[in-house]
Amino acid sequence: MKHRTYKKEILLLLCLVGILALIVSFGLYERAKNRSEGEDEFSYSEYTGDRISFESEWYVPNDTVESILIMGIDQKEDGSKDRQSSEQADFLALVIIDKEEKSYRILHLNRDTMTDIPQTDAFGEVYGHVKAQLTLAHTYGDNDKVRCRNTVNTVEKLLYGVNIDHYLSLTMDAVAILNDSIGGVRVQLMDDFTDLDASFVKDAVVTLKGEQALAYVQARGELEDSTNLHRMERQKQYIAALIEKLGAYDEDNTVETMMKVNEYLVSDCTVDQLSRMIERLGSYTFEGTVSPKGESVKGDRFMEHYVDEQALQALVIELFYEAQDRG
Repeated sequence: MKHRTYKKEILLLLCLVGILALIVSFGLYERAKNRSEGEDEFSYSEYTGDRISFESEWYVPNDTVESILIMGIDQKEDGSKDRQSSEQADFLALVIIDKEEKSYRILHLNRDTMTDIPQTDAFGEVYGHVKAQLTLAHTYGDNDKVRCRNTVNTVEKLLYGVNIDHYLSLTMDAVAILNDSIGGVRVQLMDDFTDLDASFVKDAVVTLKGEQALAYVQARGELEDSTNLHRMERQKQYIAALIEKLGAYDEDNTVETMMKVNEYLVSDCTVDQLSRMIERLGSYTFEGTVSPKGESVKGDRFMEHYVDEQALQALVIELFYEAQDRG
């Protein structure tokens, strides 16, 4: 069979991954208030394929949907590429591909979301659960794949048992490579960033290069609005601008970029699986980024984000299910 390459599509996936690896760690969260359960009309059974009931209607899983969880992992302070169990998945987003509609969307998850996290031993076996920030799911396990899988399991439970097909993680070290591989990304600054460049005043239109892009999407504590919700708005802006830039991208240096970024990646996908996803993303329509509604509050030590359960349930229905045929 003749081997085909999809240079622009490959870079698109890599840049999507890179975008979603743009947040630094703000420390561990030790305990949180328990979230109330059983108050909403939403029944499910750990995604057994059964129909579910929501607001007096019945829905069944949409079998044309494929998903991949993208995780951005802490940057190594010492510059090494070896990962450790203390590294958090500080940026999490689910790329949801609808093969029938030929489109894809990104479900951007707040890293501060309070949820049940499986506690695993060195062999990946679950011995308990802890209510904590979603970002901490990646700190359980003795190797990269176990930690990624634990994060996938946590997100699946957060989203009421939906099935996530694959995962792909990338450390922050690769962000500058990806950003500069397409000549930088042009945005209208949503905040004042004159500490990066004297001309980077709020509302200025600039082209972000290298570490500037990283700083723009990760900054939080030093700004007037220091919540993760506001930071997520900048990240959505950056995603949209980057995807638009890719439309006119010169592919010549794609292979070189791939080689540089590859050493920072961890995934459960085979080459064929990634190739199929890449081909789809290259030809499908990007339908934008959505985030679950919720409220962020200051906990005893760190920020805590509590999702609006009813809104999240409706969003899960929209993204992963279809109405059951009454016929």
